[in-house]
Amino acid sequence: MLELEEQIDNLIYASHIILKYAKFNPDDPDVVIIRVDKPPVIIINTEFVTPYPMPARKTHEFSHVVYGNGEPMLYHFSMGFKNQSEIIANKGMIYILAKFIYGDTPLEYRNYSDFMNEFHLPSWFEPIVKDILKEV
Repeated sequence: MLELEEQIDNLIYASHIILKYAKFNPDDPDVVIIRVDKPPVIIINTEFVTPYPMPARKTHEFSHVVYGNGEPMLYHFSMGFKNQSEIIANKGMIYILAKFIYGDTPLEYRNYSDFMNEFHLPSWFEPIVKDILKEV
């Protein structure tokens, strides 16, 4: 998982996104700030209590930047599907993680269940994970 996190960090830096770490309250989520005429900033709360591993958290926030509409905004980490921006970030997260993990793996060896377990994804992610694993 550490190697995957390093790959994601490299992707973030290569995209000219600032990645910072901070200690906030355990219930304060990670955030991404998209600014006008300045690089976006991802702030990871190192104290955030969540079942989702760091690669998923970072990739989710990264996806807000690269797949979002580019308008200035502040996003809080959420794995929900209640609005379009979270749907886009969650799908982007799955796509990027799947590309890193299964990019060179034949389709018949890609296991959606293992993927979901690895990233602690809830059951409502299953159809999306299955579809994306077929695409990468």
